[in-house]
Amino acid sequence: MPSLSASSIAAEAVIASQPQPPIRLLLLTDTALTNTGGSERFLRNLVGRLPPERYAITVVQLGADNAPGETTHVTEAGTALRVLNHPIGPIYGLRGLRAIRDLRARLRLEAFDVIQSQHEKSDLINLLLGPREMAVRLSNRRDMGFLKSRRLRHVFRLVNHRYHSVIAPAHEILAALAEHEGLPTSRMLWIANGVDTDRFAPVPVPRRQALRQALGLARDEVAFGCVASLYPVKNHAMLIDAFASAHACDPRARLLLVGAGALAGELSAQAQALGLGDAVRFLGNRSDIHQILPALDAALLASRSEGMSNAILEAMACGLPVVATAVGGNLQLVRDGETGFLVPSGDAAAMGDAMRRLVQEPLLRASLGNAGRRRIESEFSLAGMVDAYDRLYRRLVGRA
Repeated sequence: MPSLSASSIAAEAVIASQPQPPIRLLLLTDTALTNTGGSERFLRNLVGRLPPERYAITVVQLGADNAPGETTHVTEAGTALRVLNHPIGPIYGLRGLRAIRDLRARLRLEAFDVIQSQHEKSDLINLLLGPREMAVRLSNRRDMGFLKSRRLRHVFRLVNHRYHSVIAPAHEILAALAEHEGLPTSRMLWIANGVDTDRFAPVPVPRRQALRQALGLARDEVAFGCVASLYPVKNHAMLIDAFASAHACDPRARLLLVGAGALAGELSAQAQALGLGDAVRFLGNRSDIHQILPALDAALLASRSEGMSNAILEAMACGLPVVATAVGGNLQLVRDGETGFLVPSGDAAAMGDAMRRLVQEPLLRASLGNAGRRRIESEFSLAGMVDAYDRLYRRLVGRA
């Protein structure tokens, strides 16, 4: 066996000690990174906390409301991200085809290691950017697929095998993919959403009182909050009906709705027609949700369909009991009777009953909220989520 000289051993040691080039990560999303929805919060949490010395990240936004061109997004951690805007309509339209052409050229030029997409257009474009061997292809499914038509489900049934893996934050999403799109378990990965337990946390009593005062809440009022865009799938209409019954039982109840959307006017009219007056308040989109939640007494979510709700995670992290519909990932997050209550989808009477209990039983609110906070700390930390993605990327590109 030939021996190695001292000089060759030293040369190999120098090579081994040199830093590896960063993993080039391309993230495709149908919506704007700065939107207030759960999938956007997930993406901001991920890209803002992956080790910057290990990753070079580019985000491509395909939303039609974005101005074309390249911008920079600075994360909460101070990391600067390159953001490319390719506004498209249908992916088979002129702008869609142009975006595919430009992204194919960029892929050849920049040699991305991993391409990860979320939402339907991004998922399909991911598969149209060239041979599978050019980069690891991941699809990140953020919801139960409630917007997919039967035809689109069939398309994904035909192409899902081209992803190296399909990731979802809730087991219920993966089960739906197996049922509706024939996704084999060998291609499934579960990585739970995580929440920043330092940013979203209970606050001392004096701070809580100051936050409540800023929201116009009196000391004896019991404030429910719902953080969700005002769109049909979130079923705010049922939520307001349920709240009306709770408020009729105890006028101390208040409902704060955080979010904007097409149904704002209709929902406001509903609240007025029910005689709720200023007991229901529409706060619109807010960037200070971490300061609103600790001022509340309980959180609500009436969705007809849900993936893994960041809104529920953040509410539980702030020590709030949660009343939510028993759909999708809510079943995984809310332990009925332990961290909150699960009610049937569309059942305003059941949700109203749960709300009445929470209005009248402060010790129950505290017990459920404390249990929820402990569960978030042990099972749904943001650090754990980011670490899981970091380990996945490194394994897939041979850097584990």
